[in-house]
Amino acid sequence: MGKKKVFYLDPDERQWTMKDLGFTFEELEDQWPEKKAVEGVFLMKNGKIRELFELPNHCKVCLDRLAYNDEHDSIYCESCDEWRETSCSDPDCEYCLARPVKPSHCK
Repeated sequence: MGKKKVFYLDPDERQWTMKDLGFTFEELEDQWPEKKAVEGVFLMKNGKIRELFELPNHCKVCLDRLAYNDEHDSIYCESCDEWRETSCSDPDCEYCLARPVKPSHCK
């Protein structure tokens, strides 16, 4: 892989540009000390980068922390209001049998 660039996502409401401030990206890059490039895939939520070891404890959809429902012995996402574990195939399972469609419908 080659050199990487850093991209900052600006809000749509921003009216000014770097040129308005009297800067160019080339001038700014010349002033920064040489840094080693960081390569990889980074997941970010609410300004915080999620570490790779954290991902099993976070929702794959919204990246919020997963919760556990003791009554139904299952993991769910509060933000998405969805179960993250499927019901088991046992028709007599005491945990899965009475599990509601949405976690928010639990007692």
